[in-house]
Amino acid sequence: MAPNSSAVHGEDYVWITLPNLLAFAFNWCLLGGLIVQLYTYHISFRDRLWFKILVYSVFILDLAQTCSATYDVTQWFVYGWGDPSVIKGRYTTFLNVPLFTSIIGAAVQIFYGWRIWSFSKSNILFGFIISMALTQLGGSIATAYFLFPREVRIFEANIRQSVGVRLGTSAAVDIVIAGCMTYFLLKSRVEFSMRTNAVLTKLVRLTIETGTITAAAAIIDLIFYLTLKNNALHQLSGINLSKLYSNSLLMLFNNRIQVQRDLPLVQATTADFTDQTSRRQEWNDFNNRQSGPALETFQAASRKWPSEGAIHSNP
Repeated sequence: MAPNSSAVHGEDYVWITLPNLLAFAFNWCLLGGLIVQLYTYHISFRDRLWFKILVYSVFILDLAQTCSATYDVTQWFVYGWGDPSVIKGRYTTFLNVPLFTSIIGAAVQIFYGWRIWSFSKSNILFGFIISMALTQLGGSIATAYFLFPREVRIFEANIRQSVGVRLGTSAAVDIVIAGCMTYFLLKSRVEFSMRTNAVLTKLVRLTIETGTITAAAAIIDLIFYLTLKNNALHQLSGINLSKLYSNSLLMLFNNRIQVQRDLPLVQATTADFTDQTSRRQEWNDFNNRQSGPALETFQAASRKWPSEGAIHSNP
């Protein structure tokens, strides 16, 4: 698309180019981390089909997001080098920032909502999370429409409203998810031994950390976008929000490796199998009653032991 006719000059040019350049560098770093996480997941777990579809779909979408963002940065800093007006070109921004980010975010949020439903069996809570996830997705579709290659100044007010819906709802649903997951995990702690409670404490910490990071990134993006003019500081979090969602999802799945080390299912030998019976029974009871997001597929592993396991050494 052709860039905006109004050129950027002086200090404004620095505050637009530098945040974009740093944001794309962070985006590639986070993609590298995501690839490592995906490889760990691929060689470690035999999950049910829809788990695999979710994980690999999120990765493909996030890879497409990076490709789209890379196209934009080459237009700004390679083909348009020396032309200040080019930096305001939208190019594929309508894809990589609102659409890809919100599709990935909605998928991850609905997955978390399903895990909360498995704890609470609350259809109302699950439906509320789904509705919020779809609302932020709707906001992203509206934002993408207003950002689609054309003269966008006439849509400036509409863009601000749709961005507010997208990022505000996204942050809100992340906070709700983190709060609900923390509540149900803490509620479970009193029902199990000290060893199992230690595992639950780690899951609570992971849930709070991932939920806080994504919510904070969305809030920072929204505040910077609405309050700061003629700069791109909001892109530092905006371009990378999808990577935070996808990395948090893979962290949640891969955390089962550490969980299994902290609370072993069983050992490979017959003697160890006998020695670990009580510990395995505690693990099975824990899974049957509270199949948290980081522990889901261990149920099948414990039932099929010793012929199969949730973790395997070869792809």
